[in-house]
This record gives sequence, structure tokens and C-alpha cells, in this order.
Amino acid sequence: HPNSHFSAGRIGVAAVTAGPGVTNAVTAIKNAQMAESPVLLIGGAAASLQKGRGALQDIDQLSLFKTLCKACVSVRTVRDIVPALRNAIATAQSGTPGPVFVELPIDVLYPFHVVEKEIGGTKSGRGLRGKAVQWYLQNYIRNLFAGAWEPRDVSPLPVQVPLATEEEVGTVELGFGVKPAGLGAQVSSF
Repeated sequence: HPNSHFSAGRIGVAAVTAGPGVTNAVTAIKNAQMAESPVLLIGGAAASLQKGRGALQDIDQLSLFKTLCKACVSVRTVRDIVPALRNAIATAQSGTPGPVFVELPIDVLYPFHVVEKEIGGTKSGRGLRGKAVQWYLQNYIRNLFAGAWEPRDVSPLPVQVPLATEEEVGTVELGFGVKPAGLGAQVSSF
């Protein structure tokens, strides 16, 4: 079996940096797809506020893996990290096993005080426009971390493993060129 090196309930995991780390993983993920191996690729990304604004290493990473992975998701808030990882792991192992990609923007990964300092959540804005920008940024940070410290269920989600029917197993056991019993056993010659 292509993925026999992965025992039930086991999954490969790789964590890579944004940009070149993610792009360098494309070949490995294609190999995992072809081998039907359950792999969780976790990739860093530019801060959510800077997406699409020319930030360093800001590329559309989800599009790179859309055709290679069973699922691609970008986590937008801290409270969504655990559910996204649980779903990704179950997806990688369910049905035909394969790779999944979870993108974690840097502002989702860093501690609250670091994000607040970097975004400028403690500065006071000047004028109406400055106050509006400051209000927006403070609300962004609050939403980013809302519910982050609430307990989360970290137990594995159920994995859907398709089972072959007796008829399918019987056909495979007979091998190439042999018809199953009941269909007039006939051996094909090469």
C-alpha cells in the first residue's frame, strides 16, 4: 500500500517559514499527494493586515497548494488555530489520505503584547483620521485575540476511512486478467 509506512492515526508534519519556505515545500507536497501520505504542512505568512499590500514574502500561498492538497486554510484569529489544525489533521487522514496546508500569519502566532506594540495599539492618534485609524487597529487586535485564552477541545476528530467491499477485495485478490468467481473464470494470456 502506498502509505503503509504511516500507521493508523499517524501523520507527517512539516512547519516552514513564509515565502521561500512554503515554495520550497511544493515538490515534497506533490510527492505526498502521489504517495497518498497524510501530511500537515504548516506555513508562516505575512501579517493579516499586510496581506496583498506588498509585505515581505507576501504571496498567494493557498493558490500554490490548491491542486496538491485536500484542504488549504488560512487561520485569521488566534482562537481558530486549534480548530483549524484539528480539521486539517482529520482531513489528511480521511478518505484517500493526502497532504493539507494550514497558513498561519505572523500576527496570529506572536504574543498579544508583541502584536499590540508592532501594530501601534498603545499610541494615541492625532486628529480625527488618526483617531479613526487607532480605533480600527485596536479593534483589529481585540478581534485577533478574542477568545484566545478560552479552553479548546484538542482531542482528535474522527477519521473517515473507506473500507473495501467483499466484492472489491475478491477482485483484487484474483489478480490481473482473472475474472471473479461466478463470471466464468477465464485467464487472459499476455
